[in-house]
Amino acid sequence: SIHFQKRIIMKIGLFGGTFSPPHNGHVRFARLFIERAELDKLYIMPAGVPPHKETDPWGSAGARLDMARLAFGSFADVSDYEICASGKSYTYKTLAYLQKKHPCDELFLLVGEDMFLSFDTWKKPEAIFSAATVVCMRRGDAGEAVLKEAGADYKQRYGAHVIYLDEEPFPVSSTQIRSLCAAGEDISHLVPTEVAKYITENGLYKYE
Repeated sequence: SIHFQKRIIMKIGLFGGTFSPPHNGHVRFARLFIERAELDKLYIMPAGVPPHKETDPWGSAGARLDMARLAFGSFADVSDYEICASGKSYTYKTLAYLQKKHPCDELFLLVGEDMFLSFDTWKKPEAIFSAATVVCMRRGDAGEAVLKEAGADYKQRYGAHVIYLDEEPFPVSSTQIRSLCAAGEDISHLVPTEVAKYITENGLYKYE
C-alpha cells in the first residue's frame, strides 16, 4: 500500500535591527513573534551598514553580533548575513537570501510601528510585501487608525498582507541604554544578564 506523507508547512520569521544593545524588550518581541506567527524558525538579523550611512553608526558590528547571539541564541538563529554582505543592507535582498537558504511556505517580517509607517522610503517595498507577510508590533504610539490606514494603503498598492500584534512598550530604547552606560548607570534590569556582562567586560558605550 502507498503511504502519503503529510507535507510539513514551514514558517520562517525575520527580525532585524541594530541591536546595540539588544534589550529585554527585543527578546520579548522575538518570543511573541514566534508564538503568534507560529514560526518554525526565527532568524535574528543584526543590521549591516544602513542605506543612508557609510559606516556602522552603532559601534562594532562584531560586538553587536556577539550580543545578539547572547540575547537570542537559545531560541533563534542569529545570522551574520547583513553584517558580512558587501554594500548596503536592503531588506528585500535579505528576504530573498533567506528564501533561497531555507525554502519555506511562508515568510514573516517583524517591524515596529515607526518602520511600518516608513515603508514608502524603503528600497523596493513591492518586493518586500511580495516575499513576506509583514507583522507590525503595535506599541500604542501611532494609534490603531493610523496603522490600519497605512496597512490598507499597502494592500491596495502592493498587495500587502499585514498582521498586527499588540504589546506593552518597553520603557527604554537602545539609544537610552547607551546613554545610561555612558553615565555609569546600572542597566542590568534592562538587558539580558549575559549582555550586561558583555558590555561591562568589553567597556562598551562608555562614551555616547
